[in-house]
Amino acid sequence: MSALAASPLTQAITDLDENTIQHRQITLRDVNIANALVFNGADARRELYLPVPVGVPLTDATLDFRASYLNADGGSNTMLLSLDGYPVQAQALNDKSGDASVKIGVDKDARPQGVVRLGVRWSSSVARTLCEREGDIGNLLRVDPASHLDYSFDARRLTSIDAAWNALSGTPAILVAPGTLAPASYDAAWRLGLVLQQAGKEVRTIVFPVPGDEVDLKNVQVPAALASVPAFAALSGKDKHRIKDPAEIGALLMLGQTDAVQADLAIADKPLMDAIAASLNALQAQIQERDPDAAKAYAQWRGHRSELGAGALGTDSIRLTLLGNRPVLMFDAATAAKSAGMLDGHWRKLARSRQLTVARAEVPADPDGRVSLNYLGGIPGTMDLKTQADWTATFAIGSVAYDGRVPTQAVVDVAASPGVSSTPPVASLYFNDYLIGARQLTANGARERIEARIPAYAINSRNVLRVSFQRQPVSDRCAETPQGFPAAVLPSSYIAVEKAELRDDFAGMAARFASGAQVLVPPAYLEHAGTTLPRVIRIAEATGISATRARFDVATDAAAPIAPSGAFLAFDLPLKDGGEAIKTDAQGRLQIDQKTRALLDIHALDRMAVLQVAHTSGAADAKGEQMGVTYRNLGAHEPVLAQRLLLGRGNAAMLDDNGAVTTFDPDDPRGGDMVTRAAPTGLDAWREPSWLWAIPIAVILVLFLIIASRRARRRQIEGGKQQ
Repeated sequence: MSALAASPLTQAITDLDENTIQHRQITLRDVNIANALVFNGADARRELYLPVPVGVPLTDATLDFRASYLNADGGSNTMLLSLDGYPVQAQALNDKSGDASVKIGVDKDARPQGVVRLGVRWSSSVARTLCEREGDIGNLLRVDPASHLDYSFDARRLTSIDAAWNALSGTPAILVAPGTLAPASYDAAWRLGLVLQQAGKEVRTIVFPVPGDEVDLKNVQVPAALASVPAFAALSGKDKHRIKDPAEIGALLMLGQTDAVQADLAIADKPLMDAIAASLNALQAQIQERDPDAAKAYAQWRGHRSELGAGALGTDSIRLTLLGNRPVLMFDAATAAKSAGMLDGHWRKLARSRQLTVARAEVPADPDGRVSLNYLGGIPGTMDLKTQADWTATFAIGSVAYDGRVPTQAVVDVAASPGVSSTPPVASLYFNDYLIGARQLTANGARERIEARIPAYAINSRNVLRVSFQRQPVSDRCAETPQGFPAAVLPSSYIAVEKAELRDDFAGMAARFASGAQVLVPPAYLEHAGTTLPRVIRIAEATGISATRARFDVATDAAAPIAPSGAFLAFDLPLKDGGEAIKTDAQGRLQIDQKTRALLDIHALDRMAVLQVAHTSGAADAKGEQMGVTYRNLGAHEPVLAQRLLLGRGNAAMLDDNGAVTTFDPDDPRGGDMVTRAAPTGLDAWREPSWLWAIPIAVILVLFLIIASRRARRRQIEGGKQQ
């Protein structure tokens, strides 16, 4: 009866209060699959893990699997898809080529582990006189990285910080206060953005809107009953709108349909909380004036979001709440580094409540210098191996390097069962696609260890260790059907880290940064957080900065040369005693020096930047010269770094909107220093300057001393006889 008596405005506000359904789309790109997956051979399979909220039922869940195939060699091809281990779709793909895309419904059951497991299996059978022949390269399946899982869930069902983290989209947004950010708030934002980037997300930064800002309203639909309130009426039926007063911002928050306020994380400092409270209060005044009963419904809506506008977080470092109808994780700016450590994969599973006070959260370091591959994201397990199968572990350099130690060895324990072929299987180790070790397995089901040194040139800020198994299938002239036999990567596998000499390039700096770094920005960066935060996050991820071990400082004077206290990452700041091989200026002039001579001098460049390894005199309390990385813009406009940066071999990179244009070493532009010559042998060893020449010299010196000693003794004897 009360619902029937409610006014249209009251009912519209009640509907907004009850509607907390969220829609998500997770693509393969969001789980670090940037390129198409190719399945070929007689049998190929792979399992993909798509994150969903932990323990929350899904609604309207659909898998949009996009793929195509080629069938040049003829035969019978089959694609089998499974969800959470259950086969759900099988297709025969026997035309010359075609589309293998399919849409599959996904059950709504809650996933305690927070993932939907997608299995893809490809089988190709080509009639041959000898079935063992493996010369078919034209039968393959290509899986588009745009394949995605669409689902919805009720934000009110999220009961923990861990569940909310798993519910993040592939492009989460961090909300910060308007105007100039406080150093602590800026520090918190880039650290959290770095954690998200290292987790494979593409981070966006949102500055809370203020009157005078223009917002995009293309996707905003205002219910007719709300249009009686001036703030809602101003947002109705427009593609773009310039905000006139705080009440319109409150209306945007309440509707929750525009990217201007749709945040997933927020730095809950006082300026942001005050701005949210002011906008909600202004909207409340308009609703109260229009309909007092509707104002009560609005108070109830706001009560369900009591954390908004309630001031600082107090003792809570992290809190889960609702921003409009969207779940948002709010972070205390003062405990940013601790919160970043809490969200690391090692501790995040313990965040089983809606709010936490984090007094300490550090990434643990193994005192004996061994880091388990299981900790690095490589889940041990067994797979059926017919011809070839790969197992991978992806990790940031900061996950393993510490206290001056870097990855130096990969130790992988494997096991394989015997097959019908007398040729044993082979396991090969790749580190960032460099072959570093291999072994022909005994294949008796027992543990076998593969140890391989990791070369310094193979280390990046983000690394992939791949174990590739290969087995020779046998069918005894078609009397038997080739089948897979199990092979496994065991949980005792690990990466060994130890102190080593580091090169003065991006890989060497990534190893240095993993143990700690000083991040320095000019004051102007805090004034333009919306454009500078994405840049700092991108560069920090590319260079290997640790979100928990780094120190953040704002230069007091952007024109004064800086003297860092250790390894550093500096943005648009001059260095004391300038140790940069690449010189730039505000007019877009670029000059590259090679020791004592200039290699390049050009102008004017725009929308480009220079990233380079540099050295400078350290602070008074620092010991000697300090190594670091500097970032400088060229020209009047900065590049918009919209994609993840991948830095190649070298110590300098030219950047534009698409990433690194080129990476090189100004002192070694042809890469001669990267060439490792084999040690000379035989007579060649004597032709090369080395310590080997000391051997004959030492022998001659010893012989000379023996002869001299004998002569001296003979003279003494003869002298005695004469006496």
